[in-house]
Amino acid sequence: MTLHHSFCRLCLNGCALKVEVEDGVAVKVGGDKDNPVYRGFTCVKGREQGRLLADPRRLRHSFRRKPDGSFEPIGSRDAIGEIAARLEAIAARHGREAIAGYLGTYFAASAATMPFFGGFMAALGSPMAFSPGTIDKPGKKIAQALHGDWDAPAVGFDDPEVIFLIGSNPLISFTGFPYGNPGKWLNERLDAGARLIVLDPRRSDVAKRAHIHLQAKAGEDIAIIAAMIRIVIAENLFDREFIASHAQGLGDLTEAVSSFDVASVAARADIDPDALVKAARILGGTRRGYIMAGTGPNMSGRGTLIEYLLLNLHTLCGYWLRAGDRVRHPGALAAPVPARAQVRPFGPAYAFGPDLGVRELGNTAAGMPTAALPDLILSEGKMPVRALISCGGNPVGAWPDQAKTLRAMDALDLLVQIDPWMSATARVADFVIAPRIWLEVPGTSQVLDWLTRNGTGYGQSDLYAQYSPALLDPPLGSDLVEEWEFFYELARAMGLGLSVAPGLAGMPARPVDMEAKPSTDAVLAQLCEGSRVALDEVRKFEGGAIFPGDPVFVGEGEGEQHRFDLAAPDMIADLKADAASGTKPARGFSLLCRRMMHVYNSSFVGALPPSARPYNPVFLHPADMAELGLEEGQSVDVISDRGAIAGIAHGDEALRPGTVSMSFGFGALPEQDDDYRVLGSNTTRLISNDEIWDRYSGQPLMSNVPVDVVRRTDKPDQPG
Repeated sequence: MTLHHSFCRLCLNGCALKVEVEDGVAVKVGGDKDNPVYRGFTCVKGREQGRLLADPRRLRHSFRRKPDGSFEPIGSRDAIGEIAARLEAIAARHGREAIAGYLGTYFAASAATMPFFGGFMAALGSPMAFSPGTIDKPGKKIAQALHGDWDAPAVGFDDPEVIFLIGSNPLISFTGFPYGNPGKWLNERLDAGARLIVLDPRRSDVAKRAHIHLQAKAGEDIAIIAAMIRIVIAENLFDREFIASHAQGLGDLTEAVSSFDVASVAARADIDPDALVKAARILGGTRRGYIMAGTGPNMSGRGTLIEYLLLNLHTLCGYWLRAGDRVRHPGALAAPVPARAQVRPFGPAYAFGPDLGVRELGNTAAGMPTAALPDLILSEGKMPVRALISCGGNPVGAWPDQAKTLRAMDALDLLVQIDPWMSATARVADFVIAPRIWLEVPGTSQVLDWLTRNGTGYGQSDLYAQYSPALLDPPLGSDLVEEWEFFYELARAMGLGLSVAPGLAGMPARPVDMEAKPSTDAVLAQLCEGSRVALDEVRKFEGGAIFPGDPVFVGEGEGEQHRFDLAAPDMIADLKADAASGTKPARGFSLLCRRMMHVYNSSFVGALPPSARPYNPVFLHPADMAELGLEEGQSVDVISDRGAIAGIAHGDEALRPGTVSMSFGFGALPEQDDDYRVLGSNTTRLISNDEIWDRYSGQPLMSNVPVDVVRRTDKPDQPG
């Protein structure tokens, strides 16, 4: 038995690990208590990865669909050759823009995956590259483009005096706190005097620790944030000097929020008005804090406006580093980029690039609108898509409107799914490519540097980095390829040259040798060329390390000075419309999305840790269960205007009465509905992609969905 250092690549937190290997098998995976950032922390899914790697349900070979719908094994090189030929035929008939790619959140498994995916799509000449960025939290990037972004990091993410979380639960999702050991980090911040404010209809794990928890009625985030802005302005709590120097539109914003008085908003949201005022005064009373909204408010159908208002509040409070302040995490495996005390030039926000002909949508600052892709595949837009390569995601499990998604997958001329499991998408694909994963491949923590520059609430608080070699060989007799390797070989088969760049500013795309295939280590080294900390230096510290280096400070602004826009016309118009809107008709309950610790979005369905619930619980307040005559563990149907799913009811006193809480994107295909106790229930079945949507990103209503809950009686195994 040998003991090795590594780090987890099952999600974005990147926990440092110690791995015991015996006879080529990972027999124990645990946290590294000596690591200065993670301090022994791992989650249950990280500790289970040795078992998951050896799980008999894991794919060890690639597969090709036969004419009768069944699958047959195929060598990975033969599969890539056939895929290349079919893509060339599709491009010749329909144009290269008819070939789309989807890169899911599982890109975190390797720092090489995203660069090679992007490099392949660029070499192909297709603009149809999609991601979860426009069905998860697209409002963040679009709002940044509308509001303006600061050319230095936010203040307080590493050592805040106040934290304001909206629909975010970092103790489970690992975003909203610096990546590391979230529980210990929060304890230390609270012990140091930081105040925590949470706005969430559910008394989540983090809300239980809050000084103020605004357990508001679902769907009232906009009104509450607007009321906070009104208080901060009216009571002169905002950073007047900073706003005078760097912002415009204060008068128009003041007028727009005038309708959101405390009394009416508190009544509308069913919260304590004094708590609302106190929260706003705490935020305006310090200049060292940060604000982070999670998946729930961003999936409300109005995520862009919510994120824009939060940026306004963030800027009014002056939560940005100033000239002379130290940048604690300037990026380790990232190129040095100067930080300056100035607003960056505005980029396009939405509706640019190709006209898709679907709901007036185009490209966005968060990427192409993924919710429109099924319509493009079904030839309902101006740019029909005939082929899709899906990597690191599970579209059938995760895209909103599963019914339409399935019709779209069936309409494709070619669907390629790269997947270690026979997921819902793999089951309907033409080719399923089985990849090497996790401890079988070398890796770097460069992904954490990308995320640190993504926006407030992401990334590290220290200049930390880690490299891990491959610790395990692939299973005996298997035929597996790495994701980057698939795109490299596919490009070679199609005669394309690749240039790749990490997802970081200041690090240019560099050509890849298409004659002599590089090793994964060579690819990782190329992606780290020019980084602040040399990869060779990082390799010296097997367990990862904080690299102090020369301190980086924010410089003075230079050149043309831009201003934050506190009153972007589209946002002000939407805000006024919200103030004038009445109560919307709804069903008996509001369905809220949530995360579960033992899964990563739609991954591992059917291959979960033994201690985990294999299904997707339907959480309700006990009072609602009693009114419906439901007992703990009883089967129910959850019904929306779009469809119905079966589930198992569980009481949760942390919920507001009138709400239902389920994990998003967790479940299988409709024909597997009888197995909901084993495979879960997919809430995307309840969602339409073309009825209520954010007009900027195309993201449909995916949380706060009106539903009814009924006890299953006469047809216990048939949903609906």
